[in-house]
Amino acid sequence: MTNLVMIPAFGCDERLYAEIAPLLPSNVLSSVVIADGHDFATCVEQVLAQAPEKFVVLGTSFGGRVALETTLAAPDRVRGLVIIGSSPGPVADLRAGLRRSERLRAGEAEQVAGEMGDMIAHMEGPNGPAARQAFIDMCATLGPDALARQSDALAGRIDRWPRLAEIQCPALMLWGVHDKFSPAAEGLRMSAALPKGRYVELADCGHFPTLEYPDETAAAIDHWMEDVGLSPKL
Repeated sequence: MTNLVMIPAFGCDERLYAEIAPLLPSNVLSSVVIADGHDFATCVEQVLAQAPEKFVVLGTSFGGRVALETTLAAPDRVRGLVIIGSSPGPVADLRAGLRRSERLRAGEAEQVAGEMGDMIAHMEGPNGPAARQAFIDMCATLGPDALARQSDALAGRIDRWPRLAEIQCPALMLWGVHDKFSPAAEGLRMSAALPKGRYVELADCGHFPTLEYPDETAAAIDHWMEDVGLSPKL
């Protein structure tokens, strides 16, 4: 049995992975950990406290950064890494990140979610509008306090590019070609920097492949896990 721990994006919960979980092989036991610490060290503690002793970790966007940090912090426990739409680089605009946190604490969570939702999905794709609404709904459920803590963590990102070579487990970078938050070129670059990295991209897809193209996303993860020996064929 392969344990797969999935970490949702900023503002999201288990619904981000609800469509792909049933599509994964029966020998993959998936679970979701919602990381909502005020910094990534706290988020990693949350993941390691809830994860099995050995596991494959998958994360999207904010969750992808948590997955990366978890792999760096506990290489003896992480058997494989899947990152969807998340860069290892430092925060691009600290003031913008802090301003987002301020707005979330000032009662503007609905507005922030709407603005981010406009960038989340590839609206011209078949599931773009539904993915946008799903994100907004999940943000409302998670609530402004958790959103603000996650925003704080994002604002404190430091440069992890120099440490990618330390990651020796198999790693999959899965990207939507039309990702507006983290360009697909970042995923390709990461895959080249990781000793056992692989890059897969989905056409006509934005930041949330698990919502926009669940069948293709699950198939890509399944194929990769089988190919690198993390989920032997039944």
